[in-house]
Amino acid sequence: MNFTLTSFFSFIFFILPFGVYSQNNSIKLFLKCSCDQNYIKDQINYIDYVRDQEDANLLLEVYGDPNGNRGKYSIYFIGKDNFIGIDNEDSFESHPKMTNDEVRGGLKDIIQKGILKYLVNTNDIDGLEISISKPESNIFDSDSLNIDKWKNWIFEVSASGYYEKESSRKVNDFNGRFEVNRYTEDWRVETTLRFFKRIEEFLSETNNFKSSRVYKGAYGKIVRSISDHWSTGIFFGLSEDSYENIKFSNNFSPAIEYSIFPYKDVVRREMVVEYKIGYRKNNYQSKTIYGKNKEFLGTHSFALKTRYRQNWGDIYSRFSFFTYLHDNSKNRLTFDNYLNIRIFEGFSLRLGAEIRFIRDQINLAAGQASIEDLLLQQRSIATDFYNEFRLGLTYTFGSAFNNIINTRL
Repeated sequence: MNFTLTSFFSFIFFILPFGVYSQNNSIKLFLKCSCDQNYIKDQINYIDYVRDQEDANLLLEVYGDPNGNRGKYSIYFIGKDNFIGIDNEDSFESHPKMTNDEVRGGLKDIIQKGILKYLVNTNDIDGLEISISKPESNIFDSDSLNIDKWKNWIFEVSASGYYEKESSRKVNDFNGRFEVNRYTEDWRVETTLRFFKRIEEFLSETNNFKSSRVYKGAYGKIVRSISDHWSTGIFFGLSEDSYENIKFSNNFSPAIEYSIFPYKDVVRREMVVEYKIGYRKNNYQSKTIYGKNKEFLGTHSFALKTRYRQNWGDIYSRFSFFTYLHDNSKNRLTFDNYLNIRIFEGFSLRLGAEIRFIRDQINLAAGQASIEDLLLQQRSIATDFYNEFRLGLTYTFGSAFNNIINTRL
């Protein structure tokens, strides 16, 4: 008798969750993704997409890696209403050889696989045909990718040019970049070589003005993971910058960082404290306002960075303080903040602000700035501060559904 009762209650407790979730409650998905959403909706067209997360019973959030690995995506499924308590996480990592179409296709496959977990708990599964086939062999899923001959090293070369001409104005610039990066669980290596040149000409009946700006630089960092909360690394750089009055500069700074939250949570929440100390050696194109042609400077800096990406919105904040070791009055204080918060259904608030208190412009060229310098921005000009504020409000109302794809005209 005891065996029979135990079996009965075990059967009830096993079946009850499936009975509850098997009610005819179709998936109403709210998609939060910086991706090709039209493609996702077109390929996964057997569910409903809603405009506001208040109307959803399933939230899907897709985030790129916030710390540099552009090919990695973190995918979060969060159940609501009849799916409450059913959450899921997954990830997708693309390969540099993939085209944009292959990347969005791979992302779609992972999303579709995750949705099936919720679809089987609705009556919609009865009308859906599912076919499973072995994928065709290609370069992206062959053994050659399982054995990485590049050992996680990624190389990227890019170049761009711009030309604009009017009767009284002509602009052309060139920008070239070469990057070498490597990301593993223990190491983060980033190195960039960059060249930029911009020439502007203003023509009039009496005068012609010509501006030329050149930047050449190599900079990067090597970061080593110590634990779930600690990292250390070095930052380095070489540069020439006509705008900043730099003939040649090199810098080197060891650094240490502590993360309040484990690093594995970085996609959804992040709060880190970092400290750097090092040197900067400058050779100037023109004598500075302090009478220097070159100088060797000790530097250090402190920064606190916070980032949250949650259902209710996104928050980013960075506070940093930089100063020279020989003179603490030569410093820079920076606040950089952004938030995008959903206040209530259909209404969201966007705020952004960047505030800098600038006291570290030791590189400024001596002498009075000419009108050409001011208008053409040929060189850095003395300033005590920089402020930037942004405000945005959005209120959307009407149909809760967002299924239709119409790109005509």
